[in-house]
Amino acid sequence: MRLWPHGQSVSNSCSDLRIRVTVEDRSQPVSSGRETLARIQSNPISHIFFSISSTLQRCRSFDTLKKSHAKIFACGLQNDNNISDQIAILYVSFKKLDTARLVFEYITNPCSYLWNILIREYASQGKFCQSLALYTKMTQNRLRPDKFAFPFVLKSCAGLSDLQLGKLVHQHLVCCGCHSDLFVIAALVNMYTKCGNVEDARLVFDKMSVRDLVSWTSMISGYAHNGYNSETLSFFDLMRDSGVKPNRVSILSVLLACSNLGALRKGEWFHSFVIQTGFQSDVLVATAVMDMYAKCGSLDLAHKLFDQTEGKDVVCWSAIIASYGVNGQGRKAIDLFDDMINAGVRPNYITFTCVLSACSHSGLLEEGKKHFELMKKDFGIVPKLNNYSCMVDLLGRAGQLSEAEKLIENMPIEPDASIWGSLLGACQIYDNLDLAERIADRIFQVDPFNAGYHVLLSNIYAAKSRWKEVEKVRLMMAKRGANKIQGFSLIEFNNAVYKFGVGDRSHPESNKIYAALEELAAAMKRLGYIPMTDFVLHDIEEEAKEEALFFHSERLAIAFGLINTAPGTTIRITKNLRICGDCHNAIKLISKIENRLIIVRDMHRFHHFKDGVCSCGDYW
Repeated sequence: MRLWPHGQSVSNSCSDLRIRVTVEDRSQPVSSGRETLARIQSNPISHIFFSISSTLQRCRSFDTLKKSHAKIFACGLQNDNNISDQIAILYVSFKKLDTARLVFEYITNPCSYLWNILIREYASQGKFCQSLALYTKMTQNRLRPDKFAFPFVLKSCAGLSDLQLGKLVHQHLVCCGCHSDLFVIAALVNMYTKCGNVEDARLVFDKMSVRDLVSWTSMISGYAHNGYNSETLSFFDLMRDSGVKPNRVSILSVLLACSNLGALRKGEWFHSFVIQTGFQSDVLVATAVMDMYAKCGSLDLAHKLFDQTEGKDVVCWSAIIASYGVNGQGRKAIDLFDDMINAGVRPNYITFTCVLSACSHSGLLEEGKKHFELMKKDFGIVPKLNNYSCMVDLLGRAGQLSEAEKLIENMPIEPDASIWGSLLGACQIYDNLDLAERIADRIFQVDPFNAGYHVLLSNIYAAKSRWKEVEKVRLMMAKRGANKIQGFSLIEFNNAVYKFGVGDRSHPESNKIYAALEELAAAMKRLGYIPMTDFVLHDIEEEAKEEALFFHSERLAIAFGLINTAPGTTIRITKNLRICGDCHNAIKLISKIENRLIIVRDMHRFHHFKDGVCSCGDYW
């Protein structure tokens, strides 16, 4: 006689475990249930099997499982595959994954269901490497994974951002005939988006015969978190037109896209949608709406929403602190931090990152030092890289370059390129070439392919007219394949977002835009504007340098706003890089000439230009 489990029909629940008894001698007539029971009772070994199997079926506690497992060893039945399968499955059901894996390793031929649940459990617990190791072992044993395994294998690929392996799994699931299963394809879409390959995710999505909310949400989230902001908004509209009701993740994604684009009008529409659909009571969504207004330059609206939000958690408090910080209102950010403590909300390392960043943007050196010590002594929070990076930035901006370097050298964790980069930026501000060269060597050891650091060093050389060194850095960039990120600026107008690059003439109103810039140039010179040609990196004539500066992307976007909006209308610009010093000076004058509030959000902070003055106080 031989005992077999039901295989695929066995579920994770103990009560669903079933044992089937079959007769080895197929030449004999199949006996009745009563005859089978009599034969079991007359055979001691069969009786033990039957007893253990019955006990396992009724297993309701971990203690009972341990006793049953011990009994199996006592009877010498630990090598029976079918009993071992059941034991391992039960260990999984009691969340004893490591013990289940030990049992699994000694099973000669584990059932496919056991492979599947182990792959699933490892993936569900975030142990992606173990999940994929099991999948690899399964395929090496010439076993075919099925539709129950592939979603969790793909989840593991996504968790590790392993696109190459994800593509191999994609090929395998097609060979196994699982490419039409809804859950497998939804997981495939999610894998591609989490790995940053939105194009292939869209190809898979478009081939789906049935699209569920998982797959729609994966695409929208993938677009938003990979920088496809306009596509996020378009895809959200497509989802609604298809009759699919958005969920929390998709709403958070479109709000993130509006924030990245600086699309205030779009954001206002989505805010009304949040209210209509009842999501305003969700603290995370309310925080995202607040953050959207702040990142679109409407800090007053952001704070109003913050005051109206009930059940503010640490994420909500941290977001409003960060909002004031990037807008140069460091004192207000610190006051909000104190309000948070008084409200009984415990800060985390992210909260302190926001506070320290706010101190850095406002030049609050002593306050920054105080809060850096506070996080360690009063809250027992071990500083992470982001916290150290903020402190280095704070010290560097304050001109304490030696102290900043000493802090990096004494860090208990290995500094990354961004921390050294913060100090390199300070070297540019304070014209310290010797330290800049020494730091650049450290940076290029850690991150030799980042174009931004090469450009920063090149700027420092260019400011001293060291053109040979500039050329040397440029050649180094080319050799390493470190391509410079192209700067661009965004402006929203008539419910659409327009993008401008440096010297861009692709817009239909290009002639009007450049004519407006020429008029502004004349007016600015009358007010004493002198171009800061150090920000042009090439050894060319001064006149050519001035022309190159005046056609930076933010100036083109501002000119577009000036000719298309009514006098007095606020102009909001989003730039993907740090605004240069010359553009900063120029926009101050433009705000005075045109009597406009011009808000520019660059990669670091907000600049509110009004009446010839910037909110940053020229400290950025």
